[in-house]
Amino acid sequence: MSKEAIADFIERMNHMHKDHIEALDLPEGTEAYVAERMASGDEKTLVFMLKLAYIMGLQTGYAASEVERQVSSQKRPDTIKA
Repeated sequence: MSKEAIADFIERMNHMHKDHIEALDLPEGTEAYVAERMASGDEKTLVFMLKLAYIMGLQTGYAASEVERQVSSQKRPDTIKA
């Protein structure tokens, strides 16, 4: 994926979810910590944070889909057995 494609994805997600993202409060000190990592050029930690957020999002999405799958299977009407 190109740098431009990533930037486009981030912009689209920002447009679609801006209100939810802005309403989210991160733990106190998070922004200062990120600013320090950026100022020090600590790309390794910042990329780790992105990977951590990404994998946590994947796990949340997977868990939600599993719950939906289980709920959907429970709503199926019983079949008539002959």
